[in-house]
Amino acid sequence: MKILVPLDFTPVTENAFKYSIGLTKVLSVSDIILFHVVATEKETSDASDKLNKLIQKYKGQTPTKVESLIKPGKIFDQIGKAASEVESSLIVMGTHGIKGMQRIIGSHAMRVITNSETPYIVVQQKLYKQIEKILVPIDYTHEVKQILPLLQSLNAKFKAKFHLITEEAKDDFIKNKIRNNLMYFKSFLNDNSIPFVETGSYIASSKYKDVLEHANSTDADLIVTTIDPDTNITDYIMGVEEQKIVANELQIPVLCINIKHFMNVGSVFGEMS
Repeated sequence: MKILVPLDFTPVTENAFKYSIGLTKVLSVSDIILFHVVATEKETSDASDKLNKLIQKYKGQTPTKVESLIKPGKIFDQIGKAASEVESSLIVMGTHGIKGMQRIIGSHAMRVITNSETPYIVVQQKLYKQIEKILVPIDYTHEVKQILPLLQSLNAKFKAKFHLITEEAKDDFIKNKIRNNLMYFKSFLNDNSIPFVETGSYIASSKYKDVLEHANSTDADLIVTTIDPDTNITDYIMGVEEQKIVANELQIPVLCINIKHFMNVGSVFGEMS
């Protein structure tokens, strides 16, 4: 598999590179591609020098081949295109969180993620830590079940234990759908001998707060969340909790799955073998 790492030469995106190097200790990664977007072609030479210096800085820390890629344009458009061009199975991206005007215009990370079909692991300043505990929120939607082949692949690679938290609901119809999804998850995980525990529940209106409390209490190394690419960015600004989860204050890495793409192609992480 190949990992694409978008860089803007800040410490947090450099940490995404270091996190990718950490992943190569577990995953069969053939290439790490460091990707930078320039506003004009004139900036290409300077960006190339910076990327080469970064490659040399971490030379010897992984046997995986590290390459660079530079494209002109807008970052929101180019990351997804670059991932398709180099056929990367995963994007590891650093985020500066939701700061200042980003609280008004939407998280930059979320805008980029909704423009790509490739799964993302979004990291902040925390260094790579072996993934042993993965927090998985379960809601009432049909799409959430589509991540089960992914969980199977993650377990095969990381031997991680999954902590399941389910959405609470007052409506009986929604409550029944959540119950059915949980039963489906448990049956699948049991049938595939994948370790899990039911960690608790969350309320949709306070999903970020509840998920983070569970992630903190279980010492989670990764949070899985689904992203709907058809959701207008305004919806995220108005309070969809996934934006805050991606930029969580505990700086726990978040695996973001584009549910529409995932439904079409099945197990994206099947290429991890």
